[in-house]
Amino acid sequence: MPRHFPPIFGILAATFAMTIFPDSATNAQNDTWSVSAANWLQYWYHRPQPFDSTIFSDRQSRQDSLDNRFIVDFDLGDFYAGAWLRVLHPNRPDTSYQRIVQRYFGWTQNGLTIHAGNFYQTFDRGMTLNAFLDDAVYYDNNLDGVRVSGLYDRYDFDVVFGRAFRDRITTERENTVRAVRGAIKPILGTRAGFSYVRFKQDDFEDFSKAVGTNITSAIGNINRGPFEIYAEYATRRGRAQFGGNVEGDGTYLSGSFSHSIFSVYSEYKNIINLLYPTPAASLNAPPPVSHSGRSLTSLANVNGERAYQVGTLISPNYNLNFDLAFSESFERGGMNRRLYLAEKFAGARWSPVEKLVVNYRWDRFDYTMEDEIENYLEGYYYLNSYQTVSATAYTRRFILTNNEYHEDYLTLGFARGGFLQVSIGGSLSDNDIDRDPNKLGFIELTLRFKSHELVIFQGGERGGLVCSSGICSVRPTFEGTRVILFSRF
Repeated sequence: MPRHFPPIFGILAATFAMTIFPDSATNAQNDTWSVSAANWLQYWYHRPQPFDSTIFSDRQSRQDSLDNRFIVDFDLGDFYAGAWLRVLHPNRPDTSYQRIVQRYFGWTQNGLTIHAGNFYQTFDRGMTLNAFLDDAVYYDNNLDGVRVSGLYDRYDFDVVFGRAFRDRITTERENTVRAVRGAIKPILGTRAGFSYVRFKQDDFEDFSKAVGTNITSAIGNINRGPFEIYAEYATRRGRAQFGGNVEGDGTYLSGSFSHSIFSVYSEYKNIINLLYPTPAASLNAPPPVSHSGRSLTSLANVNGERAYQVGTLISPNYNLNFDLAFSESFERGGMNRRLYLAEKFAGARWSPVEKLVVNYRWDRFDYTMEDEIENYLEGYYYLNSYQTVSATAYTRRFILTNNEYHEDYLTLGFARGGFLQVSIGGSLSDNDIDRDPNKLGFIELTLRFKSHELVIFQGGERGGLVCSSGICSVRPTFEGTRVILFSRF
């Protein structure tokens, strides 16, 4: 079930906040303080499905689920505070809960910030620490503790003391993180720095003891004129959760050159035994080094990979541009066969006439487990200054060792300014191995009014692999009704 967010609590909480601060209905403030809030509701009604059994011919009972995230933030001069309340009512009532999942308090003045509570933190390119939130792949590895940060003209720093989740499934914060990062800017356009993380967790072989890991990195960055070069090297030394010694390191390099007509860029990554505590639940994550955001460490849960990417952006004029990229990733440290991932990408955006915009992309993935080819075509036509019609068609071809199948998608849309959007579409698949329907159709309505956005979906949405920020997750196929309401107060 997706991890997004019951309206009742959100309305009550917002009403309570506005009762306490009667001078504001959407963003209460005066010269010294302000309060703002946001509520993210998601409700699913799952269409009844046949039992996965040859014995029963009946259908499953109707199921629904509810997930709500209410966020409130206060600014009190140099101080700020906030909290996230989550109400989760999934299909199984015994797993339902409503509790504060994040709370924080802080003070900031003259570049110095002291923060206590939950927070996210990334050191440079994430080689030593990368605690972030990405709802696209249901990923949240926030820390709970204290952070002291300084941001000044010639230098900046972060000091972190926090507790981390043991894994991506449980909500137990059994691991600790102590970290520091600093950087100086000796010359305009240059930057040099370091970071150090001390990570501790329980010893799974002796529960009376703990094991620790030290991760250290050094970085250098030059950004002058059309050139930008970045380099980072990290090492890991310590003991793993089952008591064995761990030694690893990682290198990340990137460079780019920008021109008015074109730009070129490149990346290189080489890591082994660097991710902690495990590749599947890491607190550090180097960039994925691919156009789509896929990485071998996330796709296959491997201990290391060597990868590179080269690409270019070409813009002959304002109405035409091209995007080309090629990347390869090779597994490091594998016991048997070495996994391989490559991506070839070509895209174009063209506006042949004033009111028409066409986007096309071709994306091919060569993966040891499965190859994939995608052709995507999208067009927008502006009827007038506030009405738009669109069409999106794409096909995905999957090539496995003993099977090959296609998925074809078509969506037609109409939008009226920023207020109304209607989409009608569906998909076809000739994959007879999985239990998903071969034909799916849907209609989706989006309404926006002031600081509120309502999305109503009815029909079927085909699932699949979703990757973002180097993290990959498989989204299940959904059939039924979905309601999303996002409000800012």
